[in-house]
Amino acid sequence: MAKRIALCCLFLVACSWCSWRSPAMALRRVLVTGGNKGIGRALCRQLAADHGFYVLLGSRDPGRGEEAVKSILEKSPECQDRLEFLPLDVASDASVKAAAETVREKFGTMYAIVNNAGVGFQNSMADTLNINTYGPKRVCDHFLPLLDPKEGRIVNTASASGPNYNAGAPAAEREMLTNPDVTWEELSATMEKVSKDPGGRQPYGFSKACLIAYTMMLAREKPELKINAMTPGYILTDITRGMGATKPPEEGTKAAIYCLTGDLKGNGWYYGSDALRSPIDRYRAPGDPPYEGP
Repeated sequence: MAKRIALCCLFLVACSWCSWRSPAMALRRVLVTGGNKGIGRALCRQLAADHGFYVLLGSRDPGRGEEAVKSILEKSPECQDRLEFLPLDVASDASVKAAAETVREKFGTMYAIVNNAGVGFQNSMADTLNINTYGPKRVCDHFLPLLDPKEGRIVNTASASGPNYNAGAPAAEREMLTNPDVTWEELSATMEKVSKDPGGRQPYGFSKACLIAYTMMLAREKPELKINAMTPGYILTDITRGMGATKPPEEGTKAAIYCLTGDLKGNGWYYGSDALRSPIDRYRAPGDPPYEGP
């Protein structure tokens, strides 16, 4: 009888623990960098409200980060207890390291990373690469140890500008950027050289082509994880303002959500804005048949 009572007490304690533990501990946790505006903010809201994630909204500006969380909660109160701001500047190794340590101490593990932070067409080659390519690598370097080793996912926000760049790149450079066996040494050496002498290259397209190559490399090195790149499409954001884009940020999340939640068949792939696999050496329009090459 005493043993039965003890077991019942343990069961009640376990049930009580499950009832009061925070949603942050019960839900799958995902980090979205650059989550304070545009597609990043829309993605944070959708993941928390519609897909049952606990979202860490990364932002380099604390004021904008806190305001983004407040704005999301005002419009979608169901996100309460599913969303919080995380200070994180992808351009700073110290900032990324501190953010990863905060997450490790508070949660221990994570489900996914969405490398969304980026800059557009008005920056120098060096600055563009520092944010758009080296930035995601910094985040991966520090947050990879926190990802679930069996279910973890990484989603890198690239752009159709990447495949478009590859289509017209010098032959040797195109071969390197589209090689599934590309190494970080090859990639970083090319970026360092191009940073010093862009040679007429368009920084945004080059940086996104490099990000796709890095995605392939990382997926090859970490086959136990799901690591892919995607484009949100031609969406009206600060990057595309004044360039004819009209679709709201809420329409630029389909591919990212698929890469986070879908039954993915491959790894190290690049997905179009319609969440279908696309080639990395040429443009594939949304609605066209998916790419089925190697």
